[in-house]
Amino acid sequence: MDNKSRPFVSLKKSQPQPWTDPVTGEIYPGGNPNASSAMPGVYQPDNVPAANQPDPSVTVQNDGMKFCKFCGKKIHMDAVICTHCGRQVEQLQSAPQIPIVINNNNANNNVNTVFVGGRQKSKWVAFALCLCFGLFGVHRFYEGKIGTGLLWLFTFGFFGIGWFIDLLIILTKPNTYYV
Repeated sequence: MDNKSRPFVSLKKSQPQPWTDPVTGEIYPGGNPNASSAMPGVYQPDNVPAANQPDPSVTVQNDGMKFCKFCGKKIHMDAVICTHCGRQVEQLQSAPQIPIVINNNNANNNVNTVFVGGRQKSKWVAFALCLCFGLFGVHRFYEGKIGTGLLWLFTFGFFGIGWFIDLLIILTKPNTYYV
């Protein structure tokens, strides 16, 4: 059998291609850090670190770095989540608890409050003026809305549509309201 018919197998270790993280844009010259470092077909137990990885039980280094306890790669000392494997390596610190007061008594505590700068008007007086003289805008003059009162006066309640809408709006107001 000649050499050309045999498949070519190289015993050299191939150099990893640089890999760019699509999310952060970081370039890793040693290849994808999330890819498995074990060679296919070679058994490597999970509890034994690879030869090129440090012991995960040693977590603190002198250079401000520490090792992830899951993948064994170097990460920053303040990191809470490993930038290589994405697992949480430290406990998250919770924010200080602020007491929350929920008042569900459904009572209107603003009954006696007066609207600052407003004039108190009666719902039923406004409704009677709108019902009887609404086409002339008298209820608008009663509320102090002189501009729209004149508009209602010259257009007969804005062609009757505005008068009808004002009747419905006045009925939905509280008995004493402020304008």
